[in-house]
Amino acid sequence: MTVLVLTISLILAVLLAIVLVFRLLRLHRELSHVHEFLLNKTTFTEPGQALPNERVRIFSENPILRKLASGINSLLDRLQNAESRTRQAEDAHKRLVSNISHDLRTPLTSVMGYLEVLQTDENLSGAEQKQFMNIAYKKSRSMYELLDQFFQLAKIEAGDLPLQNVPIDMNRLTKEMLVGLYPSFLSLSLEPVVEIPEKRLYALGDSMAVERIVGNLLSNSLRHGASSGIIGARLTETEDHISLEIWDNGPGISPGNLKLIFERMYTIEPARTSGSSGSGLGLTIARQLALKQGGSLHAASIPGERTSFILQLPKASSC
Repeated sequence: MTVLVLTISLILAVLLAIVLVFRLLRLHRELSHVHEFLLNKTTFTEPGQALPNERVRIFSENPILRKLASGINSLLDRLQNAESRTRQAEDAHKRLVSNISHDLRTPLTSVMGYLEVLQTDENLSGAEQKQFMNIAYKKSRSMYELLDQFFQLAKIEAGDLPLQNVPIDMNRLTKEMLVGLYPSFLSLSLEPVVEIPEKRLYALGDSMAVERIVGNLLSNSLRHGASSGIIGARLTETEDHISLEIWDNGPGISPGNLKLIFERMYTIEPARTSGSSGSGLGLTIARQLALKQGGSLHAASIPGERTSFILQLPKASSC
């Protein structure tokens, strides 16, 4: 009887050992498959070559293997997303450099042309010389403004632009910005529609940065919405935010362009610009500054009826 029990026990032990060996072999094959996959699919790709979309597939019911495969696939997803964002940033940087080079080359060529005429043509009258010098100065000024905007954006994105976080009297700031543009309103025969409550509204942020945002938004409306004859500024509050809406009744922005207006160096179609175009950096800088202060900047447009840019900033406690 004892011999029989020992024999049965031995047979069961051998069978169990065989099962364990087969499981180990299967585990080895699965791990080898994962290892081979990682070697073949996660090597660095050549420039312009897309990352692989394949993922690790595990047919084993082993929970450890399944968890391993899930973790690897999650890591591959993050790697692919990061690579995609990197390539988008590189493409945007290339477009930015290309557009800036183009926008600088045009006024620089003009400046050189006028200066060459001033230097070589002795028959120019005094009035013509003054006119040419004024044109050269304006072109030089536009180049300076473009470079200034470019460096400001670079500072913001690099985190090298220190911003304060103090209460800002948005009533006073908005009124002062509008008064500063009064000559432009007169020259364009515009009557601003101002909706500012009597109650003082305070936002948290950096006063210089907020002034730059509001200035960019007002200049944008003056440049693109002046044909409507109306430009408005509306200041409101919610429980947590102070909102400033700058609006006009100009040609408006199509839905397709509305998604792109905050991209670097993006300029709107001629129907909106009416022959006057900007650098394409103003709105980008404005949004970046708003985000850096814990706020937001977005746009809405019904072409021909109302185009709005809404700045939201955190609301300051009672001052």
